[in-house]
Amino acid sequence: MRRALLILTMFFCLTASAQDTPNARQAKRVFNTAWNHIYGQEGVKFNYKIDILHVYKEEGYSCNKGEKSVSEHKNTIIYDNGTLKHIVRTNKKIVELHDPKVNKKDEKLQMFKFEPDSYTYSIAKADDGMLLVTLVAKPKANVKMKRIEALLTPGSYYPRRLRIKVSIFWATITFANFQAGSIDDQLFVFPKEKYKDYKIIDER
Repeated sequence: MRRALLILTMFFCLTASAQDTPNARQAKRVFNTAWNHIYGQEGVKFNYKIDILHVYKEEGYSCNKGEKSVSEHKNTIIYDNGTLKHIVRTNKKIVELHDPKVNKKDEKLQMFKFEPDSYTYSIAKADDGMLLVTLVAKPKANVKMKRIEALLTPGSYYPRRLRIKVSIFWATITFANFQAGSIDDQLFVFPKEKYKDYKIIDER
């Protein structure tokens, strides 16, 4: 899902200033590797689950490569080739056409807006052998995300879990079947024959 990737974008912004310690330098190196996995030209795909206070839950699949993406959750499938976005509503049998550049402004993730210079970060070993990276908002920083905890796989630095404290509540994203690289561009092509009986609605 694109929102999952947007959260990853906010988390892995690596231009943040930090204390110049060995721990901070290691964290920066790990983040840079993770960033290259997520937004490198080779692309990435994964399954995800989002849980906010056990009230809002969502799970699905997402694949991203540069400006291109495809995602699926519940009754919605999105194909975005960078210039045209197809949103398939399988329960309504309709296909919406959108301008992806305009729609990026409509993402409901303002609460997760990330300001790199407002945080300090560190890295440590977790009990299960994973790497735990923690970002903490600086005192008096005017940000809604107060703390970010990321569980990464050693060696590959693939994300396993993100826990984000927004104001007073926590949002958790877990990842499975994470693959970076070897992403075929054909995945982002809208299969119009598959939905030839669907109604087309142009929202551009």
